[in-house]
Order: sequence, then C-alpha cells, then structure tokens
Amino acid sequence: MADGNHWFIAVVTPNTEKSCRDKLDKLFETLNKEKKYDESKDEDRKIISYVPIQRELHEWPSNGKRVWVDKILCPCYVFIRCSDRDRYDIACKAKFILHFLMDRARKTKDGRNDFARIPNSQMETFRRMVGDAENPVSIDPFKLHQGSKVRVKSGRFAGMEGYLYREPNGSTSIAVAIDFLGSARTEYPIELLELVKD
Repeated sequence: MADGNHWFIAVVTPNTEKSCRDKLDKLFETLNKEKKYDESKDEDRKIISYVPIQRELHEWPSNGKRVWVDKILCPCYVFIRCSDRDRYDIACKAKFILHFLMDRARKTKDGRNDFARIPNSQMETFRRMVGDAENPVSIDPFKLHQGSKVRVKSGRFAGMEGYLYREPNGSTSIAVAIDFLGSARTEYPIELLELVKD
C-alpha cells in the first residue's frame, strides 16, 4: 500500500482472540480519528484487525445436543493491518498483546530480526475464503505442496486463484498459500475450477 501498511501477526493469550480484537478495534477507532482518515477515501489506509472465525455445528456425545460454536482458525493470533510506526504504537498501548511474530529471515537495517508481514493480497484472499466458504476451512502449517494452479469459474469464490489439492478421500480442495501460516484450504467441486496457464 502507498503508506506502507502491512498485515502483522499479534500473539495473544489462548482463548482471548475475540476479546483482544474487540479491544483493538476500540483503540483503532481513536488512532484512525487521530490520523483523520476519510472513510470513503482512505479505507485501505485505516488500521484494522482480523480474527478468522468459522461457525461449526458441534454435537455433544453425552446428550446428543447440537450447538453452533465459533472456531478460531488461527489460535493465539490477531492479524493487524497497519504501518510500521503504528505497529510500535499499538505494541506500547495494547498491553494484552504478548508480542508480534518475528521473521528470522528478514533483517532490519541494524541487523536485528524484523517483524513478520503477510502480503495484502494473501490476506485478502484468506479473508474472502473464510468469509465465503460453504465448507470448513483448514490451516495446514506446512508449506503448500503446489498442485495445478486453478481459478474458480463461478460461485462465491468466482475469480479467486489458488492451487488444486486432492484430499485422501478423493474430493478436491482449493488451497492458498499464506506466509508464516502455511496454507488455507477448503473443499471445492473440481467442475467449478479451471486451470490457469502461466
């Protein structure tokens, strides 16, 4: 982005992801007002947070009761889109953040490890996948073993690109790589996918 916003990964205490996101959102309201961002013009410059949540139907074996629950896809992580300077301010003001994930392969000018950043394009694809998926999304912490590159022809994911992944049961999934997380994938019918020629 023009002003240098990135997606950083804030590490928080287990089972506090949603409450930390809510606290951050209140903090960001103040920070965004201080920066005088015009919502209609500066939407991509605003500081925002994101916790990937998926609703699942759980059945309790003891009584057979079925309940919808929110599943956190990336436990202990809150994703924050902001500039480097804002990340420092957030770290100082949000004491509930334990730390920000580091990238040991990336060094600062003075030779220290830099903070991990996820490219905007990967996060936007991931957010779309989580938001629009009809089937569960899973996170694989290992690097994506890329199959054929595919594009979704129609449906909720129309236009989204990823990689074809064949499940052990014979079904197909679309997978997208996400730096520092591995990959995210969800089951998708092969007839709705087309090969992308590089």
